[in-house]
Amino acid sequence: MTKATRRPAWKRLHSLITGVAILTSGSAFAQPSCGPYEVAYYEYGLFYYKNEAGDFTGIDKLLIEELARRSGCVLNGALDSRARTWARLEAGTLAMTVSAIDTPERQRFAEFIPYFKSRNYVLLKKTLAKDVPTLAAFNANPKLRLAVVKSFKHGPSVDVWVDMLRGQGRVDEYVDAETVARLVARGRDDAFLAEPGVWDPLLQHSGLENAIAPHDWFPHDDFVAGLALSRTRVLPMDAKRLRAALQEMIKDGTLGKIYRRFLDPDISKAALP
Repeated sequence: MTKATRRPAWKRLHSLITGVAILTSGSAFAQPSCGPYEVAYYEYGLFYYKNEAGDFTGIDKLLIEELARRSGCVLNGALDSRARTWARLEAGTLAMTVSAIDTPERQRFAEFIPYFKSRNYVLLKKTLAKDVPTLAAFNANPKLRLAVVKSFKHGPSVDVWVDMLRGQGRVDEYVDAETVARLVARGRDDAFLAEPGVWDPLLQHSGLENAIAPHDWFPHDDFVAGLALSRTRVLPMDAKRLRAALQEMIKDGTLGKIYRRFLDPDISKAALP
C-alpha cells in the first residue's frame, strides 16, 4: 500500500470497531438471550436423587443440563416440593419443572414438552399378597390404605381409582416419594404407586426391598411426562427453542443414552416418547 492510499490510523480503528459492532449485533439478533429460568426439581427415584458423594444427579438433571447446552438457555435448577411447584407454576412465579404429566387443568397455565413414557404400578406389601391378589380385592377391604405424593398425577385410570379411595378416606398424602415409602415401611399405609426405574431406590432407602411386590393393575394406563413451561414466565420463542433442542436429543439418540445410564435397557427403550 502506498503512502497516498494508506488511511489514517484513527479511520482504520473506527472501521474495525464498526465491523465488530456489526458482527456482534448480527450474532445477538440470530441467537437472542434465553432466560435465566428457574427449573424446579423434585426427588423421585432415578430421575433426581443424591449419589454417594451427596451430589444431586439423575435423568432429569442430565436432561436439563443438555437442554441448556443445546438451546443456549440459562436454566437454573432448584429442589422444591411437588405441591409447591404446581402452586408456583399456576401463580406464575416459577418458569418450569420436570417429569410433569399433562392434564386439561394444567394446560391453562403450562405448556408441555414430552420426553418420558411409563406407567404406575401398585406396590403392595407381600404379607397381603394372599388376601389381596387383585385390584377388586384391594377395593373391597376398607381397612387397606394407599399412600401418594401430594399433587402427583399418575395416569387417567389410576387417578380415578385414587379419587375413589380418597372419597372413602383411604388415601394418605405426603410431601415426596421418599416419605411415602418410609411410612409404608412403618406400617401406616399398605401400598403406594411408583413406576419402573423409580421404585428400586425407594425400596432400598426405606428397607422395603423384600417386603413389597409390584402389581400391574392398570396395564393400559400409560402416561407421558415432560417439561412443564409456564405460559406467563417462559417466552414463546424460548419455549420453541427448548422444544427443538429436546426433539433433537430424541432424534440423535442422546435422550436414549441418558436413560440407559440409569435404567435397564428394556425400560429405557419403552421410555422414549
